[in-house]
Amino acid sequence: MSTVSENPQPALARLPWRLPLIAALALAFVSLTFISGIAYIAVLAGATGTAERLLVDRAGRVVDAEVAVIRSRLDPVTEHLELIAALAAAGRIDIDSPVAVREALAVMMTRVPAVSAAAFATLDLQLHRALRHADGTVVRDTVSLVGLPQGMDRFRQLQTSHSTFWGALFWSDALKQPVLNVRTPVRRIDDAFIGGLIATVAVGDLSYLVGDASLGTDGRYFILVGHDKVLAHPRLVDPRGLGLSEDRPLPTIKEVGDPVLANFWNPPMRSKRVDKALGDSGRVVEAEGRQWVFVYRELHHYGPDPWLVGQYFPLEDATGDLDRLTNGAIVGAATLAVAIILALLMGLSMARSIRTITSAAEAIEQLEFNTPLHKRSRLREIDDAGQSLDKARGVLKWFGAYVPRRLVFRLMELGEEAVASRRRNVTVMFTDIVEFTPQAENLHEQATADLLNHHFELLGACIDDEHGVIDKYIGDSVMAVWGGLSKMEDHADRAVRAALAMARAIGEDNAIRRAAGFSPIRVRIGLHSGPAVVGNIGAPGRVNYTVVGDTVNVAQRFEQLGKEFMSPGDEVIVLVSGDTIAAMIQPEALGTLSKPVLRHVKGRDAPEEVYRLV
Repeated sequence: MSTVSENPQPALARLPWRLPLIAALALAFVSLTFISGIAYIAVLAGATGTAERLLVDRAGRVVDAEVAVIRSRLDPVTEHLELIAALAAAGRIDIDSPVAVREALAVMMTRVPAVSAAAFATLDLQLHRALRHADGTVVRDTVSLVGLPQGMDRFRQLQTSHSTFWGALFWSDALKQPVLNVRTPVRRIDDAFIGGLIATVAVGDLSYLVGDASLGTDGRYFILVGHDKVLAHPRLVDPRGLGLSEDRPLPTIKEVGDPVLANFWNPPMRSKRVDKALGDSGRVVEAEGRQWVFVYRELHHYGPDPWLVGQYFPLEDATGDLDRLTNGAIVGAATLAVAIILALLMGLSMARSIRTITSAAEAIEQLEFNTPLHKRSRLREIDDAGQSLDKARGVLKWFGAYVPRRLVFRLMELGEEAVASRRRNVTVMFTDIVEFTPQAENLHEQATADLLNHHFELLGACIDDEHGVIDKYIGDSVMAVWGGLSKMEDHADRAVRAALAMARAIGEDNAIRRAAGFSPIRVRIGLHSGPAVVGNIGAPGRVNYTVVGDTVNVAQRFEQLGKEFMSPGDEVIVLVSGDTIAAMIQPEALGTLSKPVLRHVKGRDAPEEVYRLV
């Protein structure tokens, strides 16, 4: 058997000189020791007298993180409310159907956990609602606006508004706590008002949110509304006992039970270094015989009054941070010195085996056959290992071209057990280019190969992104499998996502083809899920790792069914069996599916449910 080199290379000339590894490591040791010494001195010098600034900066980053978390929680509420408004205005949600409206609101609540309640106010003063109970369940009802406190006032605000806005806080009897509310009018394209949408967010959820231990708030966080109303605070996680009501939905800084926060607006203490670090985003006040630093950010757009989002900490914490910084620098310098010495000692040992490590790790374990060719090195051992790697790369690349990488990794992990025949639940996909043979007859052989290679590259990327395995290429067709190599609970979901991604990729590619003056590629895709035998199939000297069984046959029949459903203007058709839809973990991701069509397929007595996704 002859050896084929993909990239034959001339013999490499010997470099004029090559540096021994021991010499290179010694040079690196001296250089790193010098650099680490300079870095150590610079860190200590820079830290001296800057503890307050460092602490303020850290607190500022925490507050910025709180603001980001708040926006990530509240902005999706606005976005989804505006989406529902747009759908209603376009007639895609039947606003005359209370059931349809309430269902749309309930769907929004499942997608936006921050929403405690959502409602649609109609012109006949009815309020269709979806409410989230304490146990997480969502209930739906319809009530009259007339009987709700301030209901008519809020409705008139919606009538006169032309954009989404956050209203003033109010008390929710249903939730027994104050709530934020965002409102958006629903207007037709002629600007006629046809209703209004409202969503509410419980204040207690904000206290949970900004009080997350991962943010580093350490229980000393707050959000103020206006001058002194407390919107978020550890005490408001459970507001019982504060006497809150419709007339007094939020406590003041004096009423929330925080003696430090109660002094927030006292005349600030003067601290030259701290004042310089704080700027306009903080203040230092005295409370309980200690000095406290408040760091905050102003947040707008979530109601008529601005919010102050912040945290506070004792000023003396700066001393502790400075000590920790100094100790950390010392420990870091010592660790670096030890690491350099150990690296030197280990390098001497690695010099004797680097040829084996390089070839085994890079060529076998990683299977990186498409990596750039080795570049010459002044390090003798590395240079020798690289040359060996280049010689092996050309041969090993062919192996990777014919055997799926996932199968190879599975073999490395489990050995022969990986390819033992077994029965698994899988999803099989077949694709086929419509009328490819007539197209190919008008193309040169290389153009035909280029077209197929480009097409297979598009489909292969979609399959690989969803952890599928290409079983084989059959002319212009592709057979792919999910769940074959290893058990995959979401094999149907991944296969469906891959098919939809293929449809998008083909559509984008066809747009490019039209712009270049070529006809579009039309593709049929069929999917079916069920049991199949997976493993090595073939004679002892020539086997394929493949999937066989009735599931494979039915999947191919579904691809063929595309001939019946595909119209002349369709570029892609995706047909999915009822078994695949039933096997999906998250079929709701597909939205509302049309009623399936029943069709008989070869080899099956009973008709199959056929869903068209594209």
